[in-house]
Amino acid sequence: MRKIISFVLALILMIWMKSIKTFFPNSIGAARNGAKRRRNNMKKQLHFLVVFLLVLSLSLVACGGTDTIPESIENLVIDDSVEYDYSNFWGTWLGEDGSVLIMEHIEDITNSERFMLSDTNNELLASGDIQYVEEYDHVYAHNEHDGIAHRCWFDEDNALHIDSVGIFSKVSGDTPGETVGDNSDEFSSVDSGYADDGRGDLLRDDGDVVPVMMGGALPFINMQTLQSENNEDGTYYYADATEDGQIIVVNTVFQSYRGNFDQTFEDYMTDCALTLADTNIFAVQNVEQNETYSENMSYPVYIVTYTSGENEDMREWTVFVMNTDSYTYLYGFCATLDAEDDMDSVYRNIFAGLYLSDGE
Repeated sequence: MRKIISFVLALILMIWMKSIKTFFPNSIGAARNGAKRRRNNMKKQLHFLVVFLLVLSLSLVACGGTDTIPESIENLVIDDSVEYDYSNFWGTWLGEDGSVLIMEHIEDITNSERFMLSDTNNELLASGDIQYVEEYDHVYAHNEHDGIAHRCWFDEDNALHIDSVGIFSKVSGDTPGETVGDNSDEFSSVDSGYADDGRGDLLRDDGDVVPVMMGGALPFINMQTLQSENNEDGTYYYADATEDGQIIVVNTVFQSYRGNFDQTFEDYMTDCALTLADTNIFAVQNVEQNETYSENMSYPVYIVTYTSGENEDMREWTVFVMNTDSYTYLYGFCATLDAEDDMDSVYRNIFAGLYLSDGE
């Protein structure tokens, strides 16, 4: 809007200058000295007006950027090649409503930052990547569940504002063992339901702590939450669907029952992957242990692909299965037969970015 005003002012200025030249032609030589002095004075005044309008126009253009910074961005492209110091964001933050926001750097990946927001019941509200956008000179928190990125900024008290999400105060820092304010009476009275795990993360002190599988920025937008369950034992089940309903993403963890039955490790991992299907009709296509993912996670990781159902109810599953000493993690994609054909590379890229939020 300011640029439009500046353009209009410049246009008016050009028309005015042209009219001045017409009204005071250079060929007038017979005018009296008094008329020349009046004309010269008027020209000086007009020249002053010209300078004033130019300065005003430039100032409007210079100030115009402050009104064009969006509070949210849809379809934000995550680019970890953009250099930015995110250290002020790292740590654990407590929202005014008691929600807990964890922001952390993904090890061994430059400029790759993640966040996870949970409510007072430890239910996941949002998660995704943190991205600096050069065009607006602001950092945005991109919620991978709905594809919307929200502007982040700090006020004079160093409180973190995330537009349309909330206001957060830091309670633990980015350095292991560094905790902000936990020795004060104010903190203990506000945050008596939380405990620091000694590594910079703030965790609920009312149940078992189970690391959350995170990472792998989803390329889908406007995703819809189908199910979000957080159990008292710390396990969880999250399911989200794409806007067209053709792909469902499941992220879940449960206590490992490996050893309860007489079966090989590969059979156990396969059976776990099959539990994601809500039918007994399935056909296993491939089971493989992925050495790269296993090395990244420090636990054995298998990729299991299979189909479930039949006819119009048939679905194609690609599941990341990981077993720790205590828990089994599943991160799977369920696609209809009408979904895009070459999604395997997309799934693999997402699997490569997975990690545990708190390391086990």
